[in-house]
Amino acid sequence: MKLAQFIRSGIEPILDEWEHQARQMPSARELDGRALRKHARGMLQVIADYVECGPGADQSCAGGMGNCGAVESHAARHGAVRLAQGFSVNDAVAEFRALRAAVMALWTERGGCADAAAEITRFNEAVDQAVADALARYAALRDYQSRLFDALLSSSPDLAFIIDPHGRIIYANRAFARHLRVEADQLPGADFFALAAAFAPEIDVHVAHVLQAQATHRGELTFTLAPGRYKTYEYLLVPVLDPQGRSEAVAGTARDVTERKEVEDRIRRSANYDHLTGLPNRSLFRERIEHEIKHAARTGLPLALLFLDLDGFKDVNDKLGHEAGDQLLQEVAHRISACVRDTDTVARLGGDEFTVVLTEVTQPAKVDSLCAKMLAALEKPFVLEAGEARVSASIGITLYPGGAASPDELLRQADAAMYAAKNAGRNRYHFFAARPPV
Repeated sequence: MKLAQFIRSGIEPILDEWEHQARQMPSARELDGRALRKHARGMLQVIADYVECGPGADQSCAGGMGNCGAVESHAARHGAVRLAQGFSVNDAVAEFRALRAAVMALWTERGGCADAAAEITRFNEAVDQAVADALARYAALRDYQSRLFDALLSSSPDLAFIIDPHGRIIYANRAFARHLRVEADQLPGADFFALAAAFAPEIDVHVAHVLQAQATHRGELTFTLAPGRYKTYEYLLVPVLDPQGRSEAVAGTARDVTERKEVEDRIRRSANYDHLTGLPNRSLFRERIEHEIKHAARTGLPLALLFLDLDGFKDVNDKLGHEAGDQLLQEVAHRISACVRDTDTVARLGGDEFTVVLTEVTQPAKVDSLCAKMLAALEKPFVLEAGEARVSASIGITLYPGGAASPDELLRQADAAMYAAKNAGRNRYHFFAARPPV
């Protein structure tokens, strides 16, 4: 049997033998059989045509396929497909070697043809031509893709970089160079960790983890540009594996999310903080007191809830106007906050109503001195743009643990105690219930 006839009639057994060898290539392991064999089958068919149409064959031979055009065209398409499928250059060459070996092994095993030297020569020429054309197409497309990706990464505002396991920069785009204020051509081979130390001091730990665990790492870092100015980046580190599955590099990107974080922070503050005074609003106050109740129950350290209502605030609004009233509320917030510890919570519930949560009240008698201090601070004159104003405050106090166990109950008790103070003459404080012994 002629070699060309053998190839056509034995394509499936040849492909079985070839696939067994091809599966040893890392790039081919994840492909299904149909995708792996599809182009190999077509390659065998055009090679058989080429072998059959030897030198001097007329143009009717196999449809005028006496030249290498069909092999070149099919091989070029094959090279493009293998690039898209993620084949390495070595694997792209190795599969042609496997195809040659499969044909020759089965041809020899079945006796071949004694005078087939010319056909074997043509067969080898066809395979060599296929390798050359497949690799040429593969290389051309890979170079084209590299230019496209380089243009994409270079124009991207995101920082992009690739570093080797020792922290040397393999690639960095223009945004990365601008961020470091260096020329892009100075970065390849530079020490990434030394360059990043100023704004990402722990990045070497995360890179080491990505290399060892071969797992993606996402993070966020914020660094100060100048007093009051900062940038926040979200970054991604991805392991790059070689054909044997070993970590050979880490690819990273970092995106400036400063503006987004500022918007998120404004939204969060508007949901949790009073827009006028900057104090926690009713929503955040409730979260805080729920947390402090649990803390007090766990530690056994009491807390005190103060409810403040300003005396004479309406008169200020009526005489000096609402802008003066707003300025007064801001000053009241400052004076109340100055009387308590950083661990305590001052909140504005709305209007001229304020609350204070005092934590770890180990000496309840100190609540008296704090309230006296607060009343003294608030009865001092307020110098406003519209004129001087005077107010005072009525303060209601309740303690936990006591008769109440929930935020709503504590707030009701403190509110009732505040009205008791107001009814008793204002500018004073009143406890809701009998205090524990001092």
